[in-house]
Amino acid sequence: MPEYVIFLHPVDGSPRFEADLVDRHCRHLADLAGEGRLIAAGPFQDAQDGGMIAGIFESKDAASSFAAADPFVREGVETAEVRPWLMARPGNGFLGRLPASPGTHPFLLETLRLRATTRRFAAKPIGADLVRALLEAALSAPSEFNLQPWRPIVCNTGPDLLRLQRCCFGQSQIASAGLAVICAVDPAVFHEDAPRAVDELVEHGRWAPGDRENQIAFIRSQYKDVRVSSVLNGAIFGHQLLLAGLSVGLQGFWLGGLDDQLMRGEFGIPERVHVAGVVGLGWPDGLETPLPRRPLEQVVAFGAWNE
Repeated sequence: MPEYVIFLHPVDGSPRFEADLVDRHCRHLADLAGEGRLIAAGPFQDAQDGGMIAGIFESKDAASSFAAADPFVREGVETAEVRPWLMARPGNGFLGRLPASPGTHPFLLETLRLRATTRRFAAKPIGADLVRALLEAALSAPSEFNLQPWRPIVCNTGPDLLRLQRCCFGQSQIASAGLAVICAVDPAVFHEDAPRAVDELVEHGRWAPGDRENQIAFIRSQYKDVRVSSVLNGAIFGHQLLLAGLSVGLQGFWLGGLDDQLMRGEFGIPERVHVAGVVGLGWPDGLETPLPRRPLEQVVAFGAWNE
C-alpha cells in the first residue's frame, strides 16, 4: 500500500497541548501502530511548526480521513496537510524539517538495500543545484589523514557525456545518464598536503602536539604505493556519490572499463593522476531490482578468518 505523510500545523502558532488531548492523540496513533501501518511520528524541533505522522494508507483519501479524526485536528488546535511520503526527499519528513544528524533518517538502512546497478535512465536532467549537492555529499567521504585527494571531473552535458562514452569503449549507459563523474585522484596531495593535514589534526584535537616534521614524515611514509592509495580513495568517493544519488531517488552505476590513455587526452588528465573509475547517475526508467546478495553467513567472519 502507498505511504503518506500528514503534516500537522498549529492554527495560531501557539499549540495548546493539554494532557488529555495529547493522550487521545497518542491513542489515535497507537491504533495505526497496532495495525503495523505507522512509519514515524513526532514534533518538529520548533514546536510552532507542529509535527508529522507518516503511515501506510490505502489511498490519500484514507490518509485524509485518519488526519481528520486526529484529536488535535478535531479540537481545532491544528490543521492537517496530507502528501505522499517520498522516502529521503527534502521537505517530506525528518530531513526536510529537522537539522540533519546521524540517526535522523529512519529509513537509511532500508534505502541502502535498494541500491541496484542501473543502465536505463529516463530522459530527465539532473538540475545544477542537485548536482552540486551530490558532489558536496560525496566530498564528505573519509580519506586517510583527511587529505581529500579527490579531483573529480564532472560530465553533465550531452557533448561531455558523449566524449566520456567514447573513452569507455562506447558503453551506451554513459550518454543516457544525467550525470557521470570521472573519479580522479591526485597522489601529489599525499606529499604536498601532509603539513596541512598535521596542523588540522592537531588543531582539532585528533593528534597531540608533537614534533611537526616527524608527523609530516609519518604521513608521507604511508604512501609507498600511490596507485593503490589513489584507487582506494577514488572508490570511496565514487561509492559515496552513488549513495548520495540513491538518497534522492537517483540510480546509477560504477564503471571500471575505460581507455586510460584516451581519457587522459580527451580530458587533459596529467600522467601523475590516477582514475579509479566512473560513476553515472540518472533518474531511473522504471524500478531496477537489486541482484541477489550472498547470505551474510557465507561471506562474513567474526574474530578470525573463516574458510
